[in-house]
Amino acid sequence: MKMKPFKNLFAAFLLVIFAFTLTSKAFAADKTVKVENNYAIKSEDKKSNPKMVNETVTVKKNPQKVVVYDLGALDTITALGKEKNVVAIPKSQHGLNMLNKDMKKIYSAKKYQNAGSLFEPDFETIAKLQPDLIIISGRSATSKNIEELKKAAPKAAIVYGSASMDANLITGVKEKAITFGKIFGKEKKAKAYNKELDQSLKKLKTKVNHLKNPSALFVIANSGELLSQSPKGRFGWIFKELGFKAVNEGDKVSTHGSPVSYEYISEKNPQYLFVLDRGATIGQDASADKILQNDVIKDTNAIKNNHVLQVNGKNWYLNTGGIRTTKAMIKEIQSFIDKK
Repeated sequence: MKMKPFKNLFAAFLLVIFAFTLTSKAFAADKTVKVENNYAIKSEDKKSNPKMVNETVTVKKNPQKVVVYDLGALDTITALGKEKNVVAIPKSQHGLNMLNKDMKKIYSAKKYQNAGSLFEPDFETIAKLQPDLIIISGRSATSKNIEELKKAAPKAAIVYGSASMDANLITGVKEKAITFGKIFGKEKKAKAYNKELDQSLKKLKTKVNHLKNPSALFVIANSGELLSQSPKGRFGWIFKELGFKAVNEGDKVSTHGSPVSYEYISEKNPQYLFVLDRGATIGQDASADKILQNDVIKDTNAIKNNHVLQVNGKNWYLNTGGIRTTKAMIKEIQSFIDKK
């Protein structure tokens, strides 16, 4: 009987320890975010099939030292007002020139260190910075890069920042906005941006649906070469989301597109032609204007009716996947259609 008070005291002590453990776990969980990483790791020789990664990463909420290799993700983080949390971006190989004017003005500041290039991280800089979070892109997602990043900053969470590079781009953009909203404590702002995006899309889709013949073709001009873009590829959202009708439905998805001739465009005869000048976008030879003046395609409906849109390459090619750049892409088409 004399042992009963001791037993009661011990039981109470265990309850306190249990409650403290649960509270500590809940407190720790409240300070982190679970992020789903789903992406393909490219092989070094570019010949082997990409290795698929499907993992859950624990990220510290509101990380103070962030390195960003995805320019679309950088756009979204900046839109959420968290540029002060970024410590380094890829500035090598004309990295700053790949940014839009307002972004370049921000990230030209010396406090934002050079993290290498879009394709090749500077591992020494990463090791010195010891970031909390590293955001990679499809361009930097190679097995070697990821292995070296983990060695350089073993405590950093590595998150894939690129939105879907296919016809599901818009869905991917909104998902990434929510993910970064959760990470940086700006989920409400991210949802507001997504709502604006949906409203812009709805307005534009209504306009496209009222076009008499919305047949379209998207091509890349690459230093004189013409590359047809599959409606299932990275620019396919204009067909899936807006209602343009692809004249090249059978085209397969490839990295930069399928080489085509002027005769191909003449034969397909789209009512609307979207052109991205890759050469001009990455600082090489511009060729879109010359291509569009070719005699073989001068009688196509798109050329005759002045239904040709040369899209902003920085938004559509380099900074793809950002919440603001996506909104700018939609606005660009809206302005184009409104004038017709």
